[in-house]
Amino acid sequence: PFDQLLPPGSPPPPTLTPTPPVSIPFDQLLPPGSPPPSTPIPPLAFLATVSSGGSHTCALRTDGSPVCWGDNGVGQASPPAGERFTAISSGDLHTCALRHDGSPVCWGDNDYGRASPPAGEQFAAISSGAFHACALRLDGAPVCWGDDSDGRASPPSGAGFSSISSGRYHACALRHDGSPVCWGYDSAGQASPPSGERFASISSGGEQTCALRRDGSPVCWGLNIYGQASPPAGERFAAVSSGGEQTCALRHDGSPVCWGGQASPPAGERFAAMSSGEVHACALRRDGTPVCWGYNESGQASPPQGERFAVERAARIQPMQPAPPAPPSTLQPTPASAGAHADAALGPRPGDRATNAPPPPGAFL
Repeated sequence: PFDQLLPPGSPPPPTLTPTPPVSIPFDQLLPPGSPPPSTPIPPLAFLATVSSGGSHTCALRTDGSPVCWGDNGVGQASPPAGERFTAISSGDLHTCALRHDGSPVCWGDNDYGRASPPAGEQFAAISSGAFHACALRLDGAPVCWGDDSDGRASPPSGAGFSSISSGRYHACALRHDGSPVCWGYDSAGQASPPSGERFASISSGGEQTCALRRDGSPVCWGLNIYGQASPPAGERFAAVSSGGEQTCALRHDGSPVCWGGQASPPAGERFAAMSSGEVHACALRRDGTPVCWGYNESGQASPPQGERFAVERAARIQPMQPAPPAPPSTLQPTPASAGAHADAALGPRPGDRATNAPPPPGAFL
């Protein structure tokens, strides 16, 4: 738990004891088909123990040891031996994770330095994009590294955020009051969130971004040629994850809903965590067994048999300075999930042309 961070360089504890989820307890799931609860429930921050990337997927066992499958052409699915992590995030051709002391570790392709996080840092959350990665320090300040040709690795300086999510060429974050801020590639408006909104969670995908309001209602913006930015009307979700051509979410009873390309989750399932990749998605049942669907050319949707992965969230942000009070409303900020997932992170498309969406000046509180 990041409220009990170990000193830098400490060995991992003998037993990993994840911090319980902060919202929907999945051992008290609503019956299948139930309407959303009448009292608004904060959407479930995406669990950092399973993460679908470009053509690979990674997950954490209950002891924190990482397991990856799918494309391993540049080592993105070969985590370092002997490590144990509290959060993991799969990018396009690289993967990043956090140790128990909050120090980052990345592996895979290192073009543009995307797999070279800054030394000496301690983070509470981490999220891999296509050619960059972003993380949050313990005080909520964002740090990004890797390709910065369109400002995707240049977050607003001095900003205190409660969550962060890297997409293919952009990133988004939530201030403590739930207001969204995005930066980077903005070809389809994926880095231009709607004004006046307050969200409880946010997930950056390929060229779309989706978020959940306090009541669980989804809002998406950006590219929509596959329908990935058109969530079904009238739904209320506990979690959302934006991928490359699709977006997936979990209802309050754990049942999955996807829209856009490759949007065919298995029927009759209930999950405790889910992560959308480029054209596949993976989820964890309550007992930790993985289920994947979608494009599987590299085996990214074929998890290893017999594995059980952690379904409890192990990382949460503990600001060093108290967050300012929320504006008069029912919105309450939720702690950040590491990686998040928002973990979808995703490869370039032929013919993409970058336009800049520079971050707004000044600091955010």
